Amino acid sequence: MLYLVSFYLYFGRKSILPFLRSKQYLMSTKKILLTIGIAFSIFLITLPLISYKFLKTAVKSAAFNHLVTVRGLLKHQIENYFQERFGDINVLSRNPVIGQAFSRLEKAFHSSGLEGDQYIKISELYQPLMEYYLTDYGYVNLYFVDNEGDVMYSAIREEFTGTNLVTGRYKQFSIGEVYANGLDGVAFEDYTWQEELAEFTSYFSAPVYDGQMLLGVLVIEIPFSHLDAIMTKREGLGETGEMYLVGDDSYMRSNSRFVEEPTVLQKEVDTIATREALDGIEGEKIIKDYRRVPVLSAYTPLDLKFVNWALLVEIDEGEAFAAVNTVEKRVTILGSLIATITFLFIYLVNRRKKIAMVAESLEGTKT
Repeated sequence: MLYLVSFYLYFGRKSILPFLRSKQYLMSTKKILLTIGIAFSIFLITLPLISYKFLKTAVKSAAFNHLVTVRGLLKHQIENYFQERFGDINVLSRNPVIGQAFSRLEKAFHSSGLEGDQYIKISELYQPLMEYYLTDYGYVNLYFVDNEGDVMYSAIREEFTGTNLVTGRYKQFSIGEVYANGLDGVAFEDYTWQEELAEFTSYFSAPVYDGQMLLGVLVIEIPFSHLDAIMTKREGLGETGEMYLVGDDSYMRSNSRFVEEPTVLQKEVDTIATREALDGIEGEKIIKDYRRVPVLSAYTPLDLKFVNWALLVEIDEGEAFAAVNTVEKRVTILGSLIATITFLFIYLVNRRKKIAMVAESLEGTKT
């Protein structure tokens, strides 16, 4: 204190004022710089967080858009495949050659059976045409069943060829059910396992008429391999993307890429996506799939008159958001680093202030 008074008396009032003002200016400048530093640090922390939020939204939208595109293309392929088979059986059952074959084979079958000379002669006459249908259309087999339920002809001899589908042991089999439904119009019977073929097959059937008179039912058997070829085209779906079908019984109608054994009619799938799709709802959600793994799921019902199936296109959330997760880790590290530097800076400034205050207090005590 005496020092300041002496300074004032020696240099005069005008000389000390600039000194005091310069000291106040320096303190004010430090506060401004400190405020700017804190504000800039907050900006550096919040900017990556805001950018990350927008990035995640953009990546999520892009991922779902890709799944929706794949879903649309795949749905079109599957529906076209089954509608073509529906059209095939409808056209074949109205073909006059098929009607003629029905009439002639029925008479020969009931007069001499499968091994009779007359039956063999007539069946050999139509056999090349039936084999053409198998080869050209990719059918497993083709059957003529008369209106009494007798399987009077098949392009390839089966164990139920020559038996009756109304009274015989095959009545409750898929072939028996598709025959019964085919008496009233075009019908479809879902996939079942065929031990002899070591493959799943399904059936289409349609009534055959001669004018207004019902002759019987034409049945075609189609292999699962056709549908499987469509469902296993996973280009653009990465390491965890897959497409699969689920029937209204909640069992798969396709194979899972994550299971080595066949999952057709073996793997039950009951998720939010399958329930909504089987109820006729199309949508996109992040759900837990049949493996209990979080996935991005785009689902839809198939527009088929004769069956209620759900189509799902999915990819693991971890893979879909891999780039976002990497950014998230880097943002977290960067934010932590900036926060640490900021807090350290504030701590050092406060510590320096405290030391200065203590020093001034001690100096005041001495004077």
